[in-house]
Amino acid sequence: MGREWSPPLGTQTTHSEMATLLACIAMVLGLATLVLAVLLRRARADTKQLQRYMAKLQGAKQSLKKHAFFDPLTGLPNRLLLVDRFQLALQHAKRNQQQFAVLMVDLNKFKAINDTFGHAAGDTVLVTVAQRLVSVVRASDTVARLGGDEFVLIIHSVSEREPVLALGRKLMDLLAQPVTLETGTVVSLGGSIGFAWYPSDGDNLKDILEVADQAMYFCKTSGLMPL
Repeated sequence: MGREWSPPLGTQTTHSEMATLLACIAMVLGLATLVLAVLLRRARADTKQLQRYMAKLQGAKQSLKKHAFFDPLTGLPNRLLLVDRFQLALQHAKRNQQQFAVLMVDLNKFKAINDTFGHAAGDTVLVTVAQRLVSVVRASDTVARLGGDEFVLIIHSVSEREPVLALGRKLMDLLAQPVTLETGTVVSLGGSIGFAWYPSDGDNLKDILEVADQAMYFCKTSGLMPL
């Protein structure tokens, strides 16, 4: 029978040494677990911080877009967004072989109200008029503020002119309604409206606005609305 195998001299491991080795391994694993936990907490904190940063960035982006394309006082589309809306109306009209109308609206007596009661009163009038204009058009139409007391309406998909002319008369009545200021003072104003039509009055915003502006000026100076 052969001899039993025994480890070479110098390689024997006692129970005490084994216990020490296992304890060291356990300590290393514990430290590794602790380090991983710390790193994980930091990663979660960084993720939350990144999410908060992205949310702020998105909010800033929306705010910038709003200020770039919308009038800060009335919330209506501004001139820049009006250009885009006109192009959309133009493409839709060409594709469907339809006409659409552009209305220029200018307030009467606005300067007198602004001079007499102050800019805050003028702002109240503009906001009220903007809300009234939006209330009588379709969601697919556009009401924009050019600046000052001038507004532009784009009325889409016009098959006949009479409904748009009826809308113009309704707008005249609406603009003639008094406005109550924050002080309780009631002021009366009114409005002048000019019409232009695509394609008969032009195929670009500049030409059509010029036609609508001339018609609006005639309305203001004559007291009549050219239909």
